[in-house]
Amino acid sequence: MVSTFQELAMHPTNEPPAPDPLAALIQAGQFIGWTCSLDYEQAVVLTNDVWKARAKGVPLNCFLLATAPDSKITGTAEKSPREIILLRVTGSAPLPLDNETLAVKVQKLKASDSQAAGNAAAVAAAGEFQFGGLACRILGTFYLQDGKLRLGSDVESYLSAPQLEVYRPTGPALEAIVNYISPERAAAAREEARRLGLKGDLPRFPIGTVRYTSTDKLHRGDLVDQAVFHLNAVDFLARRTAVFGMTRTGKSNTVKQLVSVVMRTSLGSGLQIGQIIYDLNGEYANANQQDQGSIAEVFPTETIRYRMLPTAGFQLILNNFFTQVAEGHTTLKGLIEANKIHRTADLEAFLSLDFTEPRKEEYNSDAEFNRQLGNHLRKIAAYQAVLARAGYELPANFKITFDAPIGIRNKVNPSVDPANGLTATQAFEWFQLARQIQEELITASGADWIDPDTNVLMNLLLQRNDQGAYIPGFRLLQPFKDYHAPSRTTDVCDEIYQHLLAGKIVILDLSVGDPVQRERLGKRIAQHILRNSMATFNSGQHAPHIVIYVEEAHNLIGRNEPLTDIWPTIAKEGAKARLATVYATQEVSSIHPNILSNTENILVSHLNNENEISELAKYYDFRDFSKSLIRAQNVGFARVKTLSNPFVIPVQIDRFDPELEKSRAAKAKSG
Repeated sequence: MVSTFQELAMHPTNEPPAPDPLAALIQAGQFIGWTCSLDYEQAVVLTNDVWKARAKGVPLNCFLLATAPDSKITGTAEKSPREIILLRVTGSAPLPLDNETLAVKVQKLKASDSQAAGNAAAVAAAGEFQFGGLACRILGTFYLQDGKLRLGSDVESYLSAPQLEVYRPTGPALEAIVNYISPERAAAAREEARRLGLKGDLPRFPIGTVRYTSTDKLHRGDLVDQAVFHLNAVDFLARRTAVFGMTRTGKSNTVKQLVSVVMRTSLGSGLQIGQIIYDLNGEYANANQQDQGSIAEVFPTETIRYRMLPTAGFQLILNNFFTQVAEGHTTLKGLIEANKIHRTADLEAFLSLDFTEPRKEEYNSDAEFNRQLGNHLRKIAAYQAVLARAGYELPANFKITFDAPIGIRNKVNPSVDPANGLTATQAFEWFQLARQIQEELITASGADWIDPDTNVLMNLLLQRNDQGAYIPGFRLLQPFKDYHAPSRTTDVCDEIYQHLLAGKIVILDLSVGDPVQRERLGKRIAQHILRNSMATFNSGQHAPHIVIYVEEAHNLIGRNEPLTDIWPTIAKEGAKARLATVYATQEVSSIHPNILSNTENILVSHLNNENEISELAKYYDFRDFSKSLIRAQNVGFARVKTLSNPFVIPVQIDRFDPELEKSRAAKAKSG
């Protein structure tokens, strides 16, 4: 005779094929039990070892579907709306008779012959011991409206009497759940695509497969059981994205996947999306053993790499000191300060110089403005002569130029007019002669034609202070020649921004060079991007789409950084100018809370302490994964919340495969 418990376990599996999108979510062979309690937030599911085994297990954090076995409310003739409640398993749940069942189990085990393993196994396999409870959190309700599958983020009502059948979705049904996008969100994506001049939706790309636990031989042991998770490209445009995780748990791999997705979106849609990567460790610009390939390798014609020091295959992130005078002087000032060079009075005077060009509106008369402009140009010429004397390579065909009244020229060298341009040697000689007859020049011009700033530079050039004593002068600048880019004709910030406008990937390899200068140049480039994009936005035009990736983000947008600094400003305000920010760090708690609260997309792999987990648990439904995140250290095992997904999804991110990405890029280009 079959026991009641065994009858319950023998649930029929021959239900007819699903006729609609809602019913298609229910897979008869995946039945795992019934709800025995249900409210607005939680559910307890009665399950059985037989059902769990047949469904290939019920892992922690897995999705479950609860639905009525028919469309009738128990005890009434009224039909209920067809709906399916989406659950997530958060742990085990006690059942009312657990204590009594446990007592019976213990007694039977005690009574069995300890040498007869078969008897003990029989006790453990007895039907009444195979039942247990699952604690679940309600994620929402699937239902049909106007023929479309909809998902509400709660339950509208619940009934105490009916017991709902519960299933663990897998394969196509699971894919439908994790890739669900509401009709409103889909319409917004289409509208965004239409506004950008594109036809159809912005594309979606596979980035991994659903994974619930570190041990995954049952629920995803076969390919047919694996559900592919797709990223919606529009989620990452003009949005904030956080990538959290310990070192070597897949952060860089995830970022590479995002870069690839955005570039394929750009190539396939014709929408130019610029991307700039602040690569602090050089892992995006260069292939390495662990990551098996670089972004530059996959997109060679779309990628421009920059470094602070001359390297084959890289552009210099630096500027031309002869043409970007103010920027070059600022760089030298930072290098001198960082290297703690002894600060003499002459060196202090040099560091205090200001190369800002005078503005006409700041002066009361044209004569006063012209005098100050003349002094400014003469100061620049003296500075350029100092650089040349220190061995800084001049740009091709470069001449040092400034105006000198005819009376001054006749005193210094009647045969040479600086307005026509001087070689470095001629400029040195001209200033040397001018210093020798400086008193005569004062008499001839009626004033000190060599203004104080120019005098400071002439001291460095000639290695003599105002008292005629020897000083190191220009030699103090010689150690920093590698920070000068003689071939650059435009400001590097302008050059990079133009690349971004053209939809290129710009990688700033910040793994080499002076760290102070790396940080300063990085901020300067970020300021330039924000300033130009905001100017376009404020003019009423559509700003270009640009995605900024920041590694070691806690150093740039940390919780103690003022919100007025450039990085917090970009993260907080950049979205209106179509600037997207992707920031990666090991420390959730280190990010400014104002930024984290406004982050739409979060991807998290392993974190190793309770403080970080507690901080993350404040956002979305990451609290459900607290135990898993601190325990599972598998590389690429992430918990993902995107703008389009209404809840967190556990995903095994695909390994970045250069050859596969190359073929995908080629396919995107060909349309």
